[in-house]
Amino acid sequence: MPGAVMRSNWPLRAAIFLFVIFLIAVLSWLTQPPHEDPCANPQADVSAAVLADQPGEQDAMVNRAIILKGNCEKD
Repeated sequence: MPGAVMRSNWPLRAAIFLFVIFLIAVLSWLTQPPHEDPCANPQADVSAAVLADQPGEQDAMVNRAIILKGNCEKD
């Protein structure tokens, strides 16, 4: 008799499994941070470069700020 119970429960188990996968996907989608426009606040990159701890980081962040500023001015 246990075999008959297992055969009759598989649709329920499959539905629960699919529901859990769906729930995880929805929660993942809802909790993603919004996509920010890098051109909205160009001063943030300059501020980050000034506050960088090490000179190598400062150079890299200044380069990033210059590139983003150039890309934003093209638009």
